[in-house]
Formats: sequence, structure tokens, C-alpha cells
Amino acid sequence: MSTLAELQYNLTEFWALPYHSNPALFAKLQAVQAWQRERILAIHQDQFGDPKFQPMADFLVGQLYGGDKFATLAKQLERMIKKGEKVEKFIPDSALSTGVAGVNEAIFAVKLDLQLSQYLFDNQLDVNEQNMLIAYRAINAENERKQQIEQLRQMFYQSDKYLKSFILQKTFALAKPLAYKHDFDALYEFINEGFVAMKPIKSMGDFIEPFCQKELQIIDNVHQNKPNPFSLS
Repeated sequence: MSTLAELQYNLTEFWALPYHSNPALFAKLQAVQAWQRERILAIHQDQFGDPKFQPMADFLVGQLYGGDKFATLAKQLERMIKKGEKVEKFIPDSALSTGVAGVNEAIFAVKLDLQLSQYLFDNQLDVNEQNMLIAYRAINAENERKQQIEQLRQMFYQSDKYLKSFILQKTFALAKPLAYKHDFDALYEFINEGFVAMKPIKSMGDFIEPFCQKELQIIDNVHQNKPNPFSLS
């Protein structure tokens, strides 16, 4: 499946998710995503507190885990696909493909958190650590959660490979007026924030490997019935 074909498939699934037409379920999803963000920030606080990692941490948590601007970004990408707009004319292809990978990962994260939200909603449970643990184990999406982490790892290494080119960054910067002119501002800013977050990091592995290791440990803790599975202290 090509990059854009995969994106189209994921966007179609994204807009078909039931929370778009159910305000109560949407509210539950927002609460679940807020809980996830707080969990991630607490568990990775030592790493995220490092000045060279903080911009990337903000990007990861804010954009890839329930960013408020995501729906606008999804609409722009859907328009790009349906109208066959040649976005690569003003956004370099390697930057676009990396941005698309980030969008696909964000959609995957939404779908996984929606499973938890639907369970909590159906069982009239509040969003807290105890109920989240119940939901995690009831849904039993261990393999999908591990797949999510592996895809995230691959996306970060892809970004590191393609986006640190000086020429690419200059070309991308010059593309901003055209991107805004064609109403792809959300897409441009999504990719640009990734650029900015990458700059202080010499090796992407120094950031993503410790993050993935801890997240995989939490998944194992949850599904192996370890006590206090969301804490690694």
C-alpha cells in the first residue's frame, strides 16, 4: 500500500469513528487522552526535563497524543487526497511522507484510546487509574499497543534520517507562503514543529529508545497483572 493510499484508508476509518457523532463518547475520549498525557509526562519526567529533549517531548505528547489541532490537519489531508493536489510542489516529498507517518500514528493512538473510552462509557466508569487498568485488561489490546510503540519508534528514525538535511530544511522553510496560500497551514505547521523539536537532538535513539522501553514495560506490567503497573519507580 502506498503512503497516500494508507493515509486515505486511515483517514476514512478516522472519520467513521463513533465519537464524531456522539458528544458524550467524545468527552470520555478527551478525558482518556488527558489521562494518558498526564501518565506519559509523569513516567518520563526525568527524560522530558532534559532541555534538549523537552521540545520533542512537547511535540510527542501534544501532537501525536490527542492534539487539539488534529481534526483540522486531518481535513486538510483528506482534501489533498480527494482533489489530488500536488502538495509536494511546495512541501518536499520526504518531509510530507514523514508528516503522513506521524498522522497515521496519531490516528492509531486515537483508535486504541477510543477502545478504552468506549468500555468506560458503556460501563459508566470514571477515568482514573483503577478504571483505566480495568479497561486495559478487558480490551486486551496488548499486541496492538506494542505495535503502536514499534511504529512510533520507526517513525522517529525515519524523521531522523530524512529531516536533518540542511537543504531540505531550507527548501521547507521557503515553502511556507505557498503552503498557507493553498490552505495547508495545519499540515505545514505539524511538520515544522517536528523540525523544530528535532534540532537539539544529536541522536534520535537517545530520545526514542528510553521512551519505548518504558512504554513497553508498562504494557507488560498491565497484562502480566503486576502491582502498580503504571508506575516504574
